[in-house]
Amino acid sequence: MMNAISLALTYPRGGAVLAPPPWVPDPDRYMPAATRTRWPTGATATPWTFPAGLNYQCTKLFFGSPDYPTNDFLIPFVGFALTEGGNAPQETQSPNADTVIDEAFFVMPNGTEYPILFGGLVPATVTAATGIVYGQVMLPVALPAWSIFGVRTVYHGAEGAQRCGSYRIQRHRGEKYWGAADLASVQALAAANGASTAALDPDSLYNTIGNATNSQIQAYGPALVLAKGWDGRPVPLVVGDSLIERQEIAASADERGNMGMIRRWLDQRDPVWGSTVPLVMGVPGEHNEFELATNATKRWVMLDAIKTTFNGGKDIWTFCLDQGGRNDNNTTLSLWQSRKFGLDDRIIARYPGAHMVGMTILPTMAGSSDSGRTVAGYSATSALWNPVTGTLASMNASLIASSRFAKTIDIVPAFMSDSDPTKGSAAELTPLGNVIGHPGNQDGVTTWDTMRLPNTTKLGARIMFEYQPGLWTSRTLVDRTDLGDGTANYRVAEVLATNVQDNAAFLGHAYTAADFVHPALYGVLRFVSRLPQSHKAKFYP
Repeated sequence: MMNAISLALTYPRGGAVLAPPPWVPDPDRYMPAATRTRWPTGATATPWTFPAGLNYQCTKLFFGSPDYPTNDFLIPFVGFALTEGGNAPQETQSPNADTVIDEAFFVMPNGTEYPILFGGLVPATVTAATGIVYGQVMLPVALPAWSIFGVRTVYHGAEGAQRCGSYRIQRHRGEKYWGAADLASVQALAAANGASTAALDPDSLYNTIGNATNSQIQAYGPALVLAKGWDGRPVPLVVGDSLIERQEIAASADERGNMGMIRRWLDQRDPVWGSTVPLVMGVPGEHNEFELATNATKRWVMLDAIKTTFNGGKDIWTFCLDQGGRNDNNTTLSLWQSRKFGLDDRIIARYPGAHMVGMTILPTMAGSSDSGRTVAGYSATSALWNPVTGTLASMNASLIASSRFAKTIDIVPAFMSDSDPTKGSAAELTPLGNVIGHPGNQDGVTTWDTMRLPNTTKLGARIMFEYQPGLWTSRTLVDRTDLGDGTANYRVAEVLATNVQDNAAFLGHAYTAADFVHPALYGVLRFVSRLPQSHKAKFYP
């Protein structure tokens, strides 16, 4: 059976493929069916805990479905957690106490809820460090293609007990996080569907990253959402690092919950190559050298168990996409190569014949004389990170040449500036207009947290603006109220008393911080728009 895209286009004789090969549907095979899914993770500090008086909790999370209808869902919840940074993705941040799922529901686009059952029952106990429970729901009607659906989970543990954390609530998408001292009380909060519980979603930490004490709280939810109905399109098993997602936190998520360079690019609904919902194995800070090695196998064992128990011996993915390797960097090329490629060798050994697709590694800027405002302001990249002459250039060349990969995608040009191939994107490449009037009362003493901007400005963006002639400063936009006249009031995370000139010009930052590691929202969007969707042709053997 040919998909509609393939029917519309043809293969030229003796020429390049203009369309993907026919998709061969397998509607009885569980495959990834939700954007935004995330493994539980924790910093190398104290894991998340159930606070006193809030040890019964409920999350309502929203996901995007694939571009085909689905109705039979398999939804695993796990009791183990991975580290972020350090030795990530080792599964050593697991809680020391079990979590009980009191009830869980599949939320349709119209708000109708259907119970998710675990072996036909609820509640279900998720054993600390080792537990996996499989929720299932059969919808009476198919969830339409390209829908937004939810999973609402009510769970509890003992006060002060450790727990897993997976998701930072995306407020602008209607996600909620409630807590109470007992089941009836948290159920009442969920039924009322009011604001999240203040102590669990504090404004002061919204859209911030840190450890368990100085970060937006991570709430519990499903590790994966799988469904039957697959139409045969390629499905990537993605191993990688924070460039998949972590450069964004919560406020900048798109309408389908996507954050980051790779998730956003994969989910593009391209008219020729389509979109694909990935199975993301990577987490922030991940090293290829640690993945699928000591203390980092529980996720892989779970995938193989699903393959055997639920999928009749068929994997829940069709090819492997390796975006990782950046955190394995070393000035000694051979050491960097062994760390990077060791994972690919382990995957090939575990899954003989796997179709492997590699991605090149992005550089880091050495510094900037103007906080990333101009390309010219960047310091020359170091001998390690220079993508043209440095160790990175040799690493990327060896990646492209490696026989481990059937195909490779060179992502470096999509992010770099056009004026200098050794320097990344800068804010000057994304002019956004002018601030409307000026924020605050202009005394330079009284702090302000709201600025009026054109309503085309992206929520969650980091922007810089010329607060006085020749002087620039930055803010992060975390909430928005549209004023109905082409402008909106944006609340900012950084509350300062900056005296701002009228109608200051402003730009979209390319990076999240002065370390020039992670792209900010406008840098991400620029990258996604510049990386050709035709690279998806490489997903096919």
